[in-house]
Amino acid sequence: MKHVILSEINEKKDKAWEKLYQYYYAPLCSYAEKLIGEAGIAEDIVQECLIRMWHARVEFQELRALTSWLYRSVYRASVSALREKKILKRLSEGLNEKQICDEQQAQRMALREEVISRFYEIVAQLPRQQQDILLYTLKGLKVQEIAVILNISENSVKTQKKRAYLFVRDHFDPVQLHILYFFFCGDRIK
Repeated sequence: MKHVILSEINEKKDKAWEKLYQYYYAPLCSYAEKLIGEAGIAEDIVQECLIRMWHARVEFQELRALTSWLYRSVYRASVSALREKKILKRLSEGLNEKQICDEQQAQRMALREEVISRFYEIVAQLPRQQQDILLYTLKGLKVQEIAVILNISENSVKTQKKRAYLFVRDHFDPVQLHILYFFFCGDRIK
């Protein structure tokens, strides 16, 4: 490229810019692709740099200054794109992990609520005395305390409690029983 073309580039003449494009586009894309690792993004970066140069109020006195400006511009834009890509990847991974965790948490909570609701429906099917014994037991009362409250013998409390447990156990699978156990006993275990 000669000095005549350089002045035409400074004046933003279309023919000179076509020659500039033909001369620099492929090498700049190759340079950006080596930095970025992706041809499509590299081409976008070079096009944006050429557009930025077109809109800039910069004039070049020599070809070396023009070349330097273009390569520096492509380098900066490539580094910026890499940072953006890295940040977006981290955000995306973080959001995906959080979304998965949130979905899993929501599923666990929904399952727990479903099991607990079903538990109370099943308890409602028990005879009244078994219901009372089971609910008092879940509140942490001892056999002796329940016997006093209900005015029955301790053996009756034990027998009715055993029947209530068997009835409940027959209506749940092992996973659901595990959920119930941790819901009602988990705080006491800690």
